[in-house]
Order: sequence, then structure tokens, then C-alpha cells
Amino acid sequence: MTRAEQAQRNRGLVLDAARRVFLARGYHGATLEQIADEAGFSKGVVYSQFDSKADLFLALLEARIEQRAADNAAVAQSLANSGDLQALLDHAVRGDQATPGWQLLVIEFRVHAARDPELSRRYAAAHARTLDDVAEMLATVAATDGREPAASSRRLAELALALSTGTTLEQAANPNALGGPELAAQIAQVLEPLVRPAAAPAAGSVRA
Repeated sequence: MTRAEQAQRNRGLVLDAARRVFLARGYHGATLEQIADEAGFSKGVVYSQFDSKADLFLALLEARIEQRAADNAAVAQSLANSGDLQALLDHAVRGDQATPGWQLLVIEFRVHAARDPELSRRYAAAHARTLDDVAEMLATVAATDGREPAASSRRLAELALALSTGTTLEQAANPNALGGPELAAQIAQVLEPLVRPAAAPAAGSVRA
């Protein structure tokens, strides 16, 4: 391997190890020493790739955002203009459940970042990309008969992510909260009135 190829390989191994350690120990419980040991490297190799534990976590987060965005976009296209919100949410919930503990880990990091202005700025930039991706996905599915949803796709995305965060915390305490395995159906009930196109003005009506 060239030096660049070796560095890229090492980066991938460190990220894979970091994911395992973060999920097992949480953000605060994980250390760079543990991640280096898990990857089979010295701590110096980890620092050659990432400046800090936060930098490493943000790299993981950005990679997951990119992966989920591509996956969700493909599903949204298959449901384009169908208005089938529950099918979309079923897919999103399955994606979240495929990596148990990830949502709670992101919440832990989010609270930590909120106390550090620079870290909060970096997290907010990543979160904004997630919002954009979710908004685009919802817009693709929600528009029916050429009519836009009653609420903006951005507002729908903000509400969907807020529901996801709240649900993660509730189900950490009680796995059956908010319908348990029927979570997608419960969230769909909340969002569907906002997804339905706004009613067309009645014929002959006069605006004030």
C-alpha cells in the first residue's frame, strides 16, 4: 500500500472500532485509549487521524448521515407522490433499530455539544444536513396530485426528528412506550394531518 492508502485504511479501522466502543460504553464512557486498543493501534495512530474524541464522533456521525440519506432517498423515490407516510416511517424506524443504541448515543453527544459553542456549531451543521435530507424525503413522498402538504417539508422534518428524539428517551425507560413495535404507526398518526394537502378553496369562494 502507498502511505495514503495505509492512512485511509487505518482511518476506516479506527472508525469501525470507535463505533463499537461508543455503542458499548456511551460517548462519555469511551476513551481514545479504548478505541485504539479495539482497533489494534497505538493512541498515536488515532491522533494522527483525529484531533479529539469529539472529532472522531463527528466523523462517525457524518458518515452515518451520508449513508442513511442515500438509503432513504432510494426508498422515498420508490414511494414518490404516493402519500404513503407509514411505509416511509416503517423503513426509517427499521433503519434506526438496525444499530441499537445509536439514537441514544447521538442524544448523549448532542447534550454534551450544547455546552461547547464550537462543538455545538459543528453538531448543528451536521444536524442541518439531516434536516435537509429528511425534508426532501418527506416532500418526495407527501406531494400527491401535484399538491403540496399542508405544512412545509422543513417543518415536517423538524417535527419528525423531534418525535424521534423524544421517542428514543421514552423507550429507553419503557420499551413499550408510544406503541413499542408499532412506533411507525403512532408517528404516522401525528404527522399525517400535516402531510395531507391543504384543502382547495371552495368553488366560488371569495377571499377577504
